[in-house]
Amino acid sequence: MGRLRILAAMVAKDLQRRRRAPLGVILILAFPLVFAGILALSFGSASEPKVPKVHLLIEDRDDGLVAKLVRSAFTAEQAEKYFEVEAVGAEGRQRMEDGEASALLRIPEGFSRDVLDGRPTTLELVRNPSQSILPEIAQQITEVVAEALSSATYVLQGPLNTLRPLLEDGAEDVPDLSVATIAVDVNHVVRRVGSVLFPPVITVEQARLGVDVEKRQASDPVGIFLVVLPGLAVFALFTLGDRIMRDILTEVDQGTLRRQLSAPLGTRTVIVAKALTTGLVALLSLLLLAAIAWWASGGADLSFGAFAVVGGALVATVTGAAATIYGFARTGRQGATLASVVYLVLAFSSGSFIPLDSLPASVRQLAPWNPFHWATSAFQSLLLEGAGLAEVGASALRLAALGIVLLAFGAHLLRRRLTGGEAP
Repeated sequence: MGRLRILAAMVAKDLQRRRRAPLGVILILAFPLVFAGILALSFGSASEPKVPKVHLLIEDRDDGLVAKLVRSAFTAEQAEKYFEVEAVGAEGRQRMEDGEASALLRIPEGFSRDVLDGRPTTLELVRNPSQSILPEIAQQITEVVAEALSSATYVLQGPLNTLRPLLEDGAEDVPDLSVATIAVDVNHVVRRVGSVLFPPVITVEQARLGVDVEKRQASDPVGIFLVVLPGLAVFALFTLGDRIMRDILTEVDQGTLRRQLSAPLGTRTVIVAKALTTGLVALLSLLLLAAIAWWASGGADLSFGAFAVVGGALVATVTGAAATIYGFARTGRQGATLASVVYLVLAFSSGSFIPLDSLPASVRQLAPWNPFHWATSAFQSLLLEGAGLAEVGASALRLAALGIVLLAFGAHLLRRRLTGGEAP
């Protein structure tokens, strides 16, 4: 009981000192909240994102079937989100010179007949030199349309030969037999190329690592805040643990530790007290950040039991990491520098600061071995997906095991460091 009272008194002394000078702790805890809030306000919007449209002028000198297909590529429902199309005549060139549009597309006279006959023809696109991105979009889409029409002309040459006479000026109503012939020809073409075109060889599947995007809209500011906050909070907790554990070497440098050890007080008691202080401050900070995140989520269905397990394991890892770093360091400044380098490398390579799918493949392969990744992914799952202990248990177990190892190793290093240099 006497040892417990001594430990409690030492922890209370450290906490009292932090209470009298709380600015450092406040700044560390404010970092993830402020930074995540700025990102959410900058990139999040509850409404549809405002995408600048390409103002495209189309001068159609042909007005044939194929020319209408070209125009429809830019006026379809999906294209209307990105293109503002305006039909013009010969004045289109002057309007481009006046900078009134992003690009001018000219469809030459006889374009439809040339395409149906398989003769070379040209689409002319005039770009606005004062703009860079929007005219490039118009050019890329125009090239895709031209390539698609060229390919279709070669593949559907048979049906087009049947269709061409029916499009002559003054042609009568299309006979049923001609319609049936064209349909049969098209069906034969589809059968011939079906094995090549269907199913497609390459497909694109969109996924986001660690977060179920269906649970929260990516454009929702609150969603962005909750996605970013866990990684920043994990980094802040490790930084906070470093700041608390640094006191043990600060006391060595100032000589106050020598006075403590002159009393019937062993180095082991000093180390345990400092570790308890570090863990307690980290735990209280984690609870505060978690309460803010839970409030921001609108009272999400959070598994508090699972959160307690992950949080406790993380606190053990934070404390053990700080003890190990300052067990190696010779001075408090050296330990602070080493901790900053280690924690920044772990944070940037774990998905805490940058989404994993944006990192190089070699870094993504190392993420499953990174404690920052274990904690960040676990907290994201708890906040965004309503995960339980079964889903985050593996991450909690890894954190707990690492925390125990680091605590034991760090305490050994610190005891040897203090016994060799400052203990009587």
